[in-house]
Amino acid sequence: MADTRFTALGLSGSGKTCYILGMYYEMVTGVKGFTIKTLNETASKLEDWMDRLDDETGADRFPAGTGLTEVSNYEFDLNYQNQKIMSFDWMDYGGRTLREKENNPEAFAELKKSISESAALYVFVDGDLLCDEDTERKIKNVKRKCGRIINPFLTDFIQEKGAELPPIVFVITKSDLCKHYIKDNNEIYNVLNESFSSVFGKNSRCYITTVSLGNDIAEEDGEADPINIQIPFFIGIYHEFFNACNYIKSKIEDEIQDKRNSISASRSEISYQRGRWFFTNYNKIRWAEENIDEKNKQIAEKEEQLQGIRKLLLSVAAELTRLSNNFVLIDGGKEIDFSADEVYDF
Repeated sequence: MADTRFTALGLSGSGKTCYILGMYYEMVTGVKGFTIKTLNETASKLEDWMDRLDDETGADRFPAGTGLTEVSNYEFDLNYQNQKIMSFDWMDYGGRTLREKENNPEAFAELKKSISESAALYVFVDGDLLCDEDTERKIKNVKRKCGRIINPFLTDFIQEKGAELPPIVFVITKSDLCKHYIKDNNEIYNVLNESFSSVFGKNSRCYITTVSLGNDIAEEDGEADPINIQIPFFIGIYHEFFNACNYIKSKIEDEIQDKRNSISASRSEISYQRGRWFFTNYNKIRWAEENIDEKNKQIAEKEEQLQGIRKLLLSVAAELTRLSNNFVLIDGGKEIDFSADEVYDF
């Protein structure tokens, strides 16, 4: 069972399956020491897709859209310098499942379960919807063909779990096509804010980024060269790993405190036995001294473990910081600069 789960929300043709391919394409060989691997069956499927992406041209190079009744759970391990950091599941499904739940109840139920268990949610916005010079037309496109279908799922999450939304990552696909029509980041934010106004609330944390499998990738001479494809992935990993590290840190600190309490008790026993005029129990003194040595050794091991976790967390934060010029962070309804200060205080 994977450590965590991520779920993409997107309609047919929005690029969910292509994103999984692009993420694997980019990360299997490594980015700044980070790599991912997956099970043999999944790896074979992704390897076949990568061969087509490299060897074919035009529309033939892309994976076929996922069927209405088809659900795939991809399980990956994330490694840093060959050390496993965490595992995660990524669910892929036919985009029509969002609209035709009555025709596919099993897949729909699995999707709802995946959403409720996710550490981060990804909203895939088809870049084709932004290929218009007029901002109002872009808003209308995204509202009608994306927002009106996906918004209810986000509302259900809050109402059913009684909790705030996890980090939401808006992934605008086919950026090589729509970049010529996007004026600036403010326009993208305005389009998304109008289409998903309930998401950009005071307690929300949202990211916006654009991705592509390569410039002019759909053209006959277009080459596979993923753009920003690792950013959504690292955003989700950062939040989940930070939460996991905080939990582990708390447990380790509790264990260290227990051992320090044991050391204190042993020192008190030694002082008591040596202070007695008669009947000094040298066996108790020897046991207490051995216990102090053993507990100090265990504390050192736990502190080393804590430093190792901190090092990995800093590595994830450093990579996301490096990429921060290529995404927008909206926190509490306001755009802010991404900061990993919480990690440096870890």
